[in-house]
Amino acid sequence: MKFLVRTFGCQMNYSDSERLKSVLERLGYTETQDPKKADLIIMNSCSVRQHAEDRIFGFALQYDLMHQKNKNFKVGLTGCMVRKTSTRKQEKNGEKVDKLLKRIASIDFTVRIEEIAKLPEILGIKNAKISKENEKIAPQELQNYFHIDPKHTSKAQAFIPISTGCDKFCSYCIVPYARGREHSRPMKDILAEVKSLVEKGYKEITLVGQTVNSYGLSAADKKTKEFAQKNTSKTASVPASPFTRLLQEIDKFHSKGLQRVRFTSPYPLDVTDDFIDAMGKLKTVMPYIHLPIQSGDNETLKRMNRKYTAEHYTDIIKRIRKRVPNCSITTDIIVGFCGETEKQFMNTYKLFKKIKWEMCYIAKYSPRPGTVSEKLLKDDVPAKEKARRFHKLNDLLREIAFARNKTFVGKTVGVLVESFKKGFNTGKSEHFKIVQFKSKKSLVGQIVPIKITKAYEWILEGKAVGRI
Repeated sequence: MKFLVRTFGCQMNYSDSERLKSVLERLGYTETQDPKKADLIIMNSCSVRQHAEDRIFGFALQYDLMHQKNKNFKVGLTGCMVRKTSTRKQEKNGEKVDKLLKRIASIDFTVRIEEIAKLPEILGIKNAKISKENEKIAPQELQNYFHIDPKHTSKAQAFIPISTGCDKFCSYCIVPYARGREHSRPMKDILAEVKSLVEKGYKEITLVGQTVNSYGLSAADKKTKEFAQKNTSKTASVPASPFTRLLQEIDKFHSKGLQRVRFTSPYPLDVTDDFIDAMGKLKTVMPYIHLPIQSGDNETLKRMNRKYTAEHYTDIIKRIRKRVPNCSITTDIIVGFCGETEKQFMNTYKLFKKIKWEMCYIAKYSPRPGTVSEKLLKDDVPAKEKARRFHKLNDLLREIAFARNKTFVGKTVGVLVESFKKGFNTGKSEHFKIVQFKSKKSLVGQIVPIKITKAYEWILEGKAVGRI
């Protein structure tokens, strides 16, 4: 039996898909990239933006035709669009099921991502065993999906989830309802996974969470003694945050071969001085941070239920740049949010010019069903105006991104190669810049010194330093 997993959305979803693939392979399935050869297709959904949901419905129509040709073919849906683990059998029995089963005829089941270890039951596979070791799926995996050993797609880079759920409740976001309240993973379990990866030769890890630096700070986390704040420095007057302590512990693996640590995405209100200090001091933490602001206008931020101001955010950026000179900083911005006036949009535009984000994921607001903004606020910015604001901001981004990229020309950067195609190796530098360079062979998984020779808006080109 063959399976295909289609993943939409953020790095958290890609991390989840690695665990999903692991479960399916342990059930005897083998992966394929050809949907026509698949007996099972599972879509790992994102509901943060309308475009991602539209793609789900588009693929669902294709799969409906495949259902008609093959009665044994199955389609499942997981990720942020799913509220309840459900099957068609439960629907026939009159049980309460996820609304998506009623909306999308081609879907056979839905499964909440933290319940993917229930797939043997959903798929009707009894006495589920691991393919190679011939062992049953451990009982704790049914209770905690973090215990599932993921199938990493790279042999040099890996995502490590450190928390699940979210407690921030931004008015436009469905994540707290889709994934539940925030719970952090025990530090010892994270470090054990890091240790295992480093022993296998992994060079880079990315810590993922909905608000990754809120690690250990949620209401559920505070009920345990697991994340009690501790002083990690004799000179520190304030105990280090749990996330900072985690970074410090992971940094100790540098002597074992770990080269790079990244994380996504931090929440501005939980950025602390000890965290910024760790960014500048630790050997493995890269000089790059993606810090979503969403809007540069305080009134809009308040409607979004983002619990900080533009001034607070700007102060964080100043502190980061002081402690980590030349740090690359990127962000997320939503244009056309409910009630956003031209003046409020221009506040965002002016802040963009001031901070000079090197990359920004700009989204035109679209109401997500079930969110506070969809229920209580009016989507009153016309689509044409949203598009105008998007393009105005994107034009500024292109200008700033190109200017920043030109500063790397003539410099040598370390590129962790991710792909090789048509004589070009492509990877990312310490500053998370996409870099291409010519080579006669694949150097995927290696960190290669590259002297930058040319800059474009979104990528850099260079030549290898020395023999490769």
